[in-house]
Parts: sequence; C-alpha cells; structure tokens
Amino acid sequence: MSKRIRYQELDCLRGLAAIAVVLFHFTFGYDNGLHILSEDKFYFRYGNFGVYLFFIISGFVIFMTLENTAKVKDFIISRFSRLYPAYWAAIFLSVTITSLLAAPFQKGIFTLKQILVNLTMFQHWFKVKDVDGAFWTLAIELAFYFIMALVFFLGKQKQIIFICISWLLLSVVFAVFEIPLEKYITAILILKFAPLFIAGIFFYLIKHRPKNKVYHLLILFSLLSELVVFYQVDSSLIEYLIIISLYVVFYLFIYNYLGFLTHKILVFFGTISYSLYLIHENIGYGVIYWLKKINDNQFFYISITFCIVFLLAVFITFCIEKPAMRYFRNYYNKRKEAHIIY
Repeated sequence: MSKRIRYQELDCLRGLAAIAVVLFHFTFGYDNGLHILSEDKFYFRYGNFGVYLFFIISGFVIFMTLENTAKVKDFIISRFSRLYPAYWAAIFLSVTITSLLAAPFQKGIFTLKQILVNLTMFQHWFKVKDVDGAFWTLAIELAFYFIMALVFFLGKQKQIIFICISWLLLSVVFAVFEIPLEKYITAILILKFAPLFIAGIFFYLIKHRPKNKVYHLLILFSLLSELVVFYQVDSSLIEYLIIISLYVVFYLFIYNYLGFLTHKILVFFGTISYSLYLIHENIGYGVIYWLKKINDNQFFYISITFCIVFLLAVFITFCIEKPAMRYFRNYYNKRKEAHIIY
C-alpha cells in the first residue's frame, strides 16, 4: 500500500469541519427546511462551509497519498476500504433509525431502488436521490479521486501544474459563460469545487517543495477562481471572507502554526469525522423533531441530538470502519505477497 503520513493538524481541521456542518444542519438546516426560522434562536448559518474545508483537505491528502503509493490499484483499495464500510453502515442505520423515528416530514422518504443504488455511492450519476442529504459531497469526492487516479495512472503527475491551471481556467470559463453541454462537463470535472481541491494540491506542494515560489501564485489563482465561481451564486460578503479565511487557515497549517489545535479531543473528532458527517443529518432531524415536543429549548434538543449522533459515529468508526479497513487492506496485501511469491 502507501507509506503512512499523517498530520494531526489535518485531523483536527476535519473534526472542526464536521462539527461545523453538524451544527449548521441542527440549527439553520432544520428550521429552514421546515420554514420555522425564528429571530429568537441561534443559527450556525455558515457551518456549511465546513464542506469547503473538507475539499481543500482532500486535495492535500489525496495528492499526498498518490505520491506515496506504488500503484494506482493500491490507491483504489485504500480508498474503498476507507470509504465504503462506514458508508454502508451509515445507510443501514440512517434508513432503520429514521424509519423508526417516523417524523412526519420523513415518512416514506426511502424506496428500495433508492437504497440499492445508494449502496454503490454512484447515485448522483444515476440521478437517484441520496438516502441522506449529506451524501451529496461523496459524488464530488469520488469524481476528484477518479480524476487524480487517472492523472497518476497515465503518468502525468509531473504535469500537475499545467493540468491544474487548465482545470482552474475551465472552472472560471464555465462559471462566467454559457457553453453547450455545460451541465455535463461541470459535473464530470466538478468545476464548481475544483479550485478548492486544487488549492489543497498546491498547499501540499508548498509544504513539500517549499523552494518553488510559483505555488503561492497558483494558490492565489485558485482562490480567485473559487471566488469567481462562487460569485455566480447569490452570495454575501461574509461568505467570501469565510472562503478566504479557509485559505489563510491552510497557510497557517503548512507553516506549522496550528500546533495549538492538536488537542486529543479535536484529534478524536477528526478520527470520527467521516462517520459523524455520514450519520448526522436524517437521524438528527428525526431526533430533533421528537425532542422539541418534549422541550423546545434549543440547547436541550441540540445537545442531546449531538450526543446521539456522536455515539453512533463512534460506533461506526471503531466497530465497523476501522476493523473493515484493516481486514480489506490485510487481505489485499496478503494476496499481493502471495502473487509475488508465486
């Protein structure tokens, strides 16, 4: 497989991003979805930008992983063992628990076809609704994995700067101009979020090839590209500032100024961040619905709901994700060794 390189700061950033997304859904997402927004309640309105942080982290980590992986097949096995066991568990728990909770706005939201197609993680490409709303990012992540694996499979990683600049230019052009087949090309090349993944790649290159100052200009180009793409949506100044702040945070990381974040609690949240992200939305909404009937105090129902999805995430991570990942990787490595011996 690949040499294991791990940055605790990235684990902590993952943990913070997951918490931000959860709080966004449990506050603004829930009330906005049911059209019950109130001036008397606290809303973590911009927590959804935790997803943007996830994408930058993915750009950094996936490029790093591929650079330290002997074969693309090793990368595919690594990603499969990391993503799918926890994902399948999340689907099972989300469907089961949400159906048992039976909140009125969640009744009949699952079909057998939907569940089966979701098991592939390719539901977006089959135009099938996600089992859980949070799953929308998985199609984007998978598309990025495929593109990067293809780059390395074709031996084009040495042209990564040219590839990324071309990718950024496409993102800007397709955001600004109306172009035939725009919908399909944008989806395949994930043009809306490509600047974030590319920023992660350039941040990795700065950290590991610090002498090349061109990467800093490319980071700026990726930021400007993302702002142009984002401008096409109805956006506020604070949202632009948040995107800029994510780049600043990553600069702090690559120059080793985020050591203060590496508290064991945040590291732990980073460890369970994938499972927490997968499991929180449907179940969280169902739990919030019933808890609000007991007590409409926001701190009461959000804190209890958070504890419930936290425990489910811990269960998925340590009872399913990690054991399954070890099993798949050990099995693959043994098969590879046996093939070499043979």
